[in-house]
Amino acid sequence: MRVLQISTTYPPADISGVGTLVLELRRELERTGHDPLVITRSAPPDDRAALAIGGRRLTFPLRALAATLRAHRGKPFDVVHVHESDGVVVAAAVRIARLFGRPLGRVLLGATLQVSYRQERLAVRPILADGVVISRPARSESVFRWLRAPFHALLGRWTARWADVVVAPSAATARELERDYGARRLRVIANGVAPGDEPAVRPVAATTTFLSVGRLRTRKAVGVLLEAFDRLRRERQDVELVVIGDGELRSVIEAQLARLGTAGVRLLGAVPRDQIARHLAAADVFVLPSIYEGFPLAILEAMAAGLPVLATRVSGNPEAVDDGVSGLLVEPEDASGLTRAMAHLAGDVELRRAMGRRGRRILAERFDIRRVSAAYLALWAESDGILGAALPAGRTGAPE
Repeated sequence: MRVLQISTTYPPADISGVGTLVLELRRELERTGHDPLVITRSAPPDDRAALAIGGRRLTFPLRALAATLRAHRGKPFDVVHVHESDGVVVAAAVRIARLFGRPLGRVLLGATLQVSYRQERLAVRPILADGVVISRPARSESVFRWLRAPFHALLGRWTARWADVVVAPSAATARELERDYGARRLRVIANGVAPGDEPAVRPVAATTTFLSVGRLRTRKAVGVLLEAFDRLRRERQDVELVVIGDGELRSVIEAQLARLGTAGVRLLGAVPRDQIARHLAAADVFVLPSIYEGFPLAILEAMAAGLPVLATRVSGNPEAVDDGVSGLLVEPEDASGLTRAMAHLAGDVELRRAMGRRGRRILAERFDIRRVSAAYLALWAESDGILGAALPAGRTGAPE
């Protein structure tokens, strides 16, 4: 099967969840004997399955169309799958080509939408910790809320309407896409990662290390984590917090940390991907305090590293973390609840290890990239992988 994926993000230049999923799918397609191509902005020069077209993100959709037409003429695609709204112009071209009986119109057109931008827009707001405002969006985030997010929501709606099938990474996201974008031909396929080798058993250390990885933006609510950790640190000194990531709120987070005067916190900023893996291997608990998510790959990568996951009960998080089994779930912006959960895990080494082992088993059963790729292949293969018009209407469940 000849499969084209279109995404403006792709590792190592961008280590976002979308880019990582595209890379992992491309690897699995190659491994299983298919013929993948990724059109993106930047890719390693030795990646022969990725076509880097450079340029600015704003003009990427038009340049992606030109690259798609050239590649399709050289070797026709069976499937064109766009990620987010980066391929909206290609999606429009496929639909128009069908009206005129052109070759590009005979491909299966799929789209994976990780979030609803209408919901992400609503997540750009003041952040509370136990009912008290602790941070407000940066100016650039306000621009996102009032200008960029509505534009992306419009493009997402067009993409969802034009695609033969829309993939959502969680049932929660599928409901959002159905409500906000009018998507009807929905398939839920969770994101996935490669489990990798069994992690070494962590020796019992004098200090329990909590790790958080993600962009420092409003919806990640890192300020709530700092408040919760400050309270934990007052109760016990044998804990530390490592925060990896950069973003719009870095100066706000730094100012909050200075105001709290909390010891045992390291803000590392952006670090290379291989270093993130080393930090995961050295940590004891992974924490994600977001107020909104799609289906974060960061949780899956923590599970692959054998870490218990402490996350908020929002969006797709409860579909990734089994509360009390592979980690703990707390309510968003509940700093007191987050402190209690951190204290519970900090005080029980065996519980952390048991949750980490269960998380790895859950990852292998539900979120192994090989299973995810098989689900995508099953989706694309429907109706001989050619015309989406033959796909069953209505919403369907994820293939096993």
